Amino acid sequence: MERKIWNYCAVLGVDGMGNFNRRARTPVLDALFENGAVTYDALSMDPTISAENWGAMLLGATPVVHGLTNGFISNNVYTNRALPSVFTRLRRAFPEAYFASVCNWNPINHGIIEHDVGVDMATADHDAQVNELILEKVKNKPKFLFVQYDNVDGAGHHHGYGTEGHISQIEFTDGLIGKVLEAYKQAGIYNDTLFIVLADHGGIRHGHGGYTDEEKYVFFGVAGSGIEKSQIPFARTVDIAATVLYALGAEVPERDEKGFSSQVPEGIFPWYTGKYVTAEPESKERRTRPTPNYESKDGLKARFGDKLKLAMFFDNEIKDETGRCKFTESGVVKYYSNGVNYACAEFGQTGCAETRDLTFGGGSFTLAAWLLTDRGLKEECVVCGNKDWWWQKRRETGLSLVLKNNDTVFLLGSGKDEFALVTPFPDAHGDGWLHTLIAVDKEAGQVRVYYDFELIRTFPLPEDFRGCPDNGCPFVVGNDVGHKNNTETFPNIFRMDDLLVFDGALSDEDAQTLKDYYGG
Repeated sequence: MERKIWNYCAVLGVDGMGNFNRRARTPVLDALFENGAVTYDALSMDPTISAENWGAMLLGATPVVHGLTNGFISNNVYTNRALPSVFTRLRRAFPEAYFASVCNWNPINHGIIEHDVGVDMATADHDAQVNELILEKVKNKPKFLFVQYDNVDGAGHHHGYGTEGHISQIEFTDGLIGKVLEAYKQAGIYNDTLFIVLADHGGIRHGHGGYTDEEKYVFFGVAGSGIEKSQIPFARTVDIAATVLYALGAEVPERDEKGFSSQVPEGIFPWYTGKYVTAEPESKERRTRPTPNYESKDGLKARFGDKLKLAMFFDNEIKDETGRCKFTESGVVKYYSNGVNYACAEFGQTGCAETRDLTFGGGSFTLAAWLLTDRGLKEECVVCGNKDWWWQKRRETGLSLVLKNNDTVFLLGSGKDEFALVTPFPDAHGDGWLHTLIAVDKEAGQVRVYYDFELIRTFPLPEDFRGCPDNGCPFVVGNDVGHKNNTETFPNIFRMDDLLVFDGALSDEDAQTLKDYYGG
């Protein structure tokens, strides 16, 4: 079949819709995609948060690569020339074309799309007003139109995702999309436009950001002349960029997991023969093996000296090998023989331990531990820290390390605000032991996250969060400081081995030293 190139493309994004539109009455979308390519199981990027996903769509890169967060794009204009938006790539291909972006949530226009490539950007406070702006832009026959409706997400936060109030807003948005399609017909370009409708994420209860099915699965539909009725076998929100570029006949960059990783999903274009590349989970078997003990010539003391503030091996006991910290056990901590280094410990619903002897002072520090990942977790498990994890108290001073079903979260509270670093597991990581290292480098003004001793991401550390994380509370291993998150709020259990805390921020070389200690 001969390839078709469209003269126009429109992406209509519905924030917070997930795939809940399958429960709604959506006659406009039903008619549009009656002969289109669709999936209700496209994957949102992790974390399932707006900036991370709209950024992935428009930049063609995963959140680990583009690094954008809600707070960052609200306060910074996008200027990363090494990772241009789809608008910039299209401008290079079509120097004279008219492009437009209309959003309800202004940070997209402010912090994801470059301001110097001639994009007609507009923002409104309500989706109905957004639509009025869209109808005006369509009269100019945009080569590429990007739209973000926001009120569906607002309804999810207010009423609860999947509730009647949320579904009702989806149905209202369906009507708005109908008016946009009619505007394309009046402009005489409907039959030469490729329409894409999708959500950035879903939600569970009144929020999102995790990676449960309700949050991560989203609707992704493509329709237009030349598209045949089909099911898209696999797609991610990041794939919007490649799909738009391909549809308009612009160059699609070669896939690079550390850069532009957007791909054209199979099942959309009948003539497309490219194969979608996915990371295959590694089949790793980590065997329990003896490693040098703390005091031996090849042990941690010899390698790191006084840098070590805490060394817990969980070999059938709660003990700090440095001798600095004495722990009190709460409940029952269980032990299992299948750790990375002899035994490991199971924390959470059954028990935890705490000490008042571990403090961090005002300098840099590092947390490191082996965590047994479990993508079946429904809620977050607090691994360790000296603060409450309950969302109303996350701004209070202190720190927390949290294990979720597809990522870890490291949180610092300043007393006025929170600094939360969400780092997804590597795509190739199947469930199993994963070494996590968080280096808080106050001198360099950054936080570095390592998985299996490889640097995954570097986060800038705002000035407000460079103070002392001590707050007078004990340091708890296996729960939050109130012993409530893993036992009462979200009853969960998890396993951990070799929890280490260091003075100072470990470097890449230090991470390699730890890797060597564990046998590479």
